[in-house]
Amino acid sequence: MKINVDVTLKTFDGKVMMDADSSGNAVEATVKTVLVNAVLVPGKEDKGVDKIRKYELAKMIFKGGEVDLTPEDIVLIKQQVGDNFAPVVVGQIFEMLSNDPHQYPYKT
Repeated sequence: MKINVDVTLKTFDGKVMMDADSSGNAVEATVKTVLVNAVLVPGKEDKGVDKIRKYELAKMIFKGGEVDLTPEDIVLIKQQVGDNFAPVVVGQIFEMLSNDPHQYPYKT
């Protein structure tokens, strides 16, 4: 599935959601930022191979623009975003990654 990770996230009233960059400056929150941060959260059971897979996926997403995600990438992203972000973010990411945003558990 191809998605544009440069899309900005919105609040419920349609305004662009804001985030902070590494210097503390306000920046628009993007799908890219959420996905990279979510993917890089280590899991308790992660082995070295899992960490490398997450690292490679995060590098691909960080490039920005349109990225081509495998079904396995989508499962990982849904799990990581679902476990680590607020509902307003989770909902938007799930809508982007699925025809059915309520698809649980995190399996395709």
